[in-house]
Amino acid sequence: MLKTLRYTLPCLLLAGCADAPEKYRDIKHLELPPVLPIENPHPQPAIAADDLAGSKSGGKSMLAGLVDFKDDGQKPQLTLMTRLDRAWEMVETALTLSDIDIVDKNRNDNKIQVRYDPDTGGKTKSLLNRLFLDNDFPEAEYTISLTDAISGVKVNAALGKPDDFSANEDGSAALIRLLHDTIDKKIINRDEKAKPEE
Repeated sequence: MLKTLRYTLPCLLLAGCADAPEKYRDIKHLELPPVLPIENPHPQPAIAADDLAGSKSGGKSMLAGLVDFKDDGQKPQLTLMTRLDRAWEMVETALTLSDIDIVDKNRNDNKIQVRYDPDTGGKTKSLLNRLFLDNDFPEAEYTISLTDAISGVKVNAALGKPDDFSANEDGSAALIRLLHDTIDKKIINRDEKAKPEE
């Protein structure tokens, strides 16, 4: 008897499920999830191609007024008067154009860690240059931080491990000057007719 129940009970269950009404077999009667509106179907790139192209009348790009740079000889101040995401992309592009090694990036904290030697200005030193050029600054890791303020995005640089170096070995001012120079000359006011550097 147990043997018979063991085989007939599953068969009865299968037969009962097979006789379900049509509306439960076809999923077209099920409720669909709500369709949410897409807020920004065409996101704007951080730096548009038109922004970097020189204007037809003056030869300067439309971004020419976005950089505020003050240098008292001690601590330069670089402010990019744009959105934080544009400023981030401009700084990242400037680092790439200057051949500065990016060690780490943290977009949430708006910090970029780089390896930089102020004596080379981001360029690789040849063996001849290493022997005969002054080595005022050691190669070190610097942290570039972007801070959103009312006047714009402030770009600051600081030694990654300041305790390992003396005050006169801090090349963060040179890094800010190089970033300003690169953003100004190679991104904002670049000459479209100039040949690329080799």
